[in-house]
Amino acid sequence: MKRESIPLLDFLRDAEGSILILTHENPDGDALGSAMALYLFLKKLGKNVTVGCKDRIPHFLDFIPHAEEVVSIPDGKFYDIGIIVDSAGFYRAGAEVKVATRIRIDHHVGGEFYGRYDYIDPKSPATAALVYELISAWDEEKIDQEIATCIYTGLATDTGFFKYSNTNEYTFDLAKRLVHHGADPNYVYRMFSERESINKMKLIAKVLETLTLYEDGLVAGITIFDRFFKETGTEYSDSEGLVNYPRSLEGVEVAFALIEKPDEGVWKVSLRSKVNVDVSKIAERLGGGGHKYASGAKIKANSHDEALSKLLSEIGKQLELQNINK
Repeated sequence: MKRESIPLLDFLRDAEGSILILTHENPDGDALGSAMALYLFLKKLGKNVTVGCKDRIPHFLDFIPHAEEVVSIPDGKFYDIGIIVDSAGFYRAGAEVKVATRIRIDHHVGGEFYGRYDYIDPKSPATAALVYELISAWDEEKIDQEIATCIYTGLATDTGFFKYSNTNEYTFDLAKRLVHHGADPNYVYRMFSERESINKMKLIAKVLETLTLYEDGLVAGITIFDRFFKETGTEYSDSEGLVNYPRSLEGVEVAFALIEKPDEGVWKVSLRSKVNVDVSKIAERLGGGGHKYASGAKIKANSHDEALSKLLSEIGKQLELQNINK
């Protein structure tokens, strides 16, 4: 997937001003891994670079090298260049930032476009893979163990540790190169997947009680009420990955996790598909976006019933559009 020309590379090579690299709110492994890899690389080159995020880095990602250097935004500062990674647009940062030039590095379909320096490829298995392409085309010798670990984290987590449909020959080839540069697959897996707290286990128990089938078993969903976090001493970040429980059920084509966010007055939905249904279309109609097999949105609703009704309506429409039989 080497490119003959990457305009963003030439732009950053000559950039002399301040650079802010942003993740989306509630960052996942691909967002933080991509941001930190680019941050560490540009820092090596002597660039004036900062990495920022609206939310605190979740426990399952705090092993990423130099994660403690992520600044909280908004920080009130002005930056000459803003680069948002793994996001459909700057609005996904969840906070206002002051930047002169906006750039996006992403592998999602659609979203906002800011100009010729955007680096977007929906066919890429992860945004981290695009960051690798950028860095390797610039100076691959500068990829050390820390940068390789950041990129590997993004690649591994966004492919479900090489289980999802975005896993292909290129994915494994890139993983091999990252291991050559010092990434440790076992370490990343253990730090990401095997450090759960007893409180999260209690949260999972409560959430699984809400597991429900719809559309004659083609759809399965869970609800994560805000009170669940309070009752178990957990945080919003602990809801990461719970949508995979309904997704794992036999016969299910679409899975969702509906998460109450009273501070924003919305219900956040994470959507997953196994093979046939394009959940990005569902998310787009709800004002969100993402991939064919993994997407999300925020639903404005006054109650759980209202949010669930809106969601199920759009899922039903997509099943009908794609002739998915009950």
